[in-house]
Amino acid sequence: MKITSLRNAVAEISDGRRSAVMIGTESIMNQAMSTNAVEQLLNISLLPGIRGKPVGLPDLHPGYGFPIGSVAAFDAEDGIVMPGGVGYDINCGVSLLSTGLPLNIFLRRRKEFMDDAWKRVPVGMARSRFKPSYDDLYEIVEGGLKWAYSEGFCDEHDMRVTEHSGSMYAAGRENISEKAFRRGENYLGTLGSGNHFIEMQHADHIFMKDIADDFLVSGGSVYIMIHTGSRGLGHQVATDYMEEVETRVKDEDVPDRQLKYAPVRSSTGERYISAMNGAANYGFVNRQMIVHNLRESLRHVYGGDFTEEDSFLVYSISHNIATFEDIHLDGRRIRALVHRKGATSAFGPSSASGHFAGIGNPVLIPGSMGTSSYVMVGKDGNEDISISSSCHGAGRIMSRKRARDEISPSDVRENLRGRNIEALSGSEFAMSEESPDTYKDIDQVILSSELSGIGLKVASLSPVGVIKG
Repeated sequence: MKITSLRNAVAEISDGRRSAVMIGTESIMNQAMSTNAVEQLLNISLLPGIRGKPVGLPDLHPGYGFPIGSVAAFDAEDGIVMPGGVGYDINCGVSLLSTGLPLNIFLRRRKEFMDDAWKRVPVGMARSRFKPSYDDLYEIVEGGLKWAYSEGFCDEHDMRVTEHSGSMYAAGRENISEKAFRRGENYLGTLGSGNHFIEMQHADHIFMKDIADDFLVSGGSVYIMIHTGSRGLGHQVATDYMEEVETRVKDEDVPDRQLKYAPVRSSTGERYISAMNGAANYGFVNRQMIVHNLRESLRHVYGGDFTEEDSFLVYSISHNIATFEDIHLDGRRIRALVHRKGATSAFGPSSASGHFAGIGNPVLIPGSMGTSSYVMVGKDGNEDISISSSCHGAGRIMSRKRARDEISPSDVRENLRGRNIEALSGSEFAMSEESPDTYKDIDQVILSSELSGIGLKVASLSPVGVIKG
């Protein structure tokens, strides 16, 4: 394998037939090279219609065919779309909510707040107390936050600071199966399990005050980070279309059968994109319903200390999605379908639009339970480095099975208590599986992003409480 340094923390890897770009410090790249994620990344370079090279981000680790923590662009007309390049949890993403409370006020009733939030936001396999009608579900998948706004679950600011305004274009209910709708009807506003979480965080360091002010992030305040996606509805959409492309593409036509695809301009491709967008809209609404319920908990627990006007959404962003974008490649602009799997958009000031035009998109990067999370901002020029993309977290380095075998849940809880972090979980397994020891060093991941030119640190958020499924 030939490794050629392109710039600080950016290298091209090639075996003569396949090539890709990897981003990371030496330790981060070494971790990736020790897994089959690099092989998966290289395989993407052989797929039809690819434009430029696939990019492995600092949190790169193995996934289903298409590694997690990677991005690739395909021609919008002659390229392909891959359900496996988006993943099973369509629009799994992160929302960051301001509580409007200083740390000392929040800590006075932290346990009471977490207990109340636990009751209002179902975790694990628990069902929602709110069951939408099928007419509601149809409006949700087709309109996203437009439905939530009409029902009083979000305000205009929430919509402005949600990626795509919380409504993906050309989402069609007719391309989503009845089974997917059945799997979605009982879980709107639920967290789920796995690596999904609600985390209370203290803004302990502000690195760029002017940008932090633009993002409405202030030192000393408490924020709530919500990480979840489109639940069973999105999972079923992915399952349905993975099965469909499986029957339409021969094994010998792909370097890995898990990379099976459909041409963008085919019936299967167009129906999948429509269904994916519908599932993404459900994901935006799912997170927003949790935001709404957390606001209810804040109001109930903190009373007069909680001011509705101070509880605003900082941003809500997806990290499992494929979107049509104009990208810069070889000195010209081309239209491409950009697949981000375990990766977020990170548009710089010149390419950001809407609420963050001229500033740059916020980039929300969760840590691993017990470590800091970060707010970053996209940097101009990163489209030539990472297709205007950033990592979505620390990236796993240990399987869940190994974590359960080797890490004691009680030890994790004791460690968190020793650092004044309260934890609630629906399963003891979750404490082992999501221990900080199972993830890469978040500070090395952030450093990789800065050194490479993807983005800049705006603020760090230190955990004070966490709810796991």
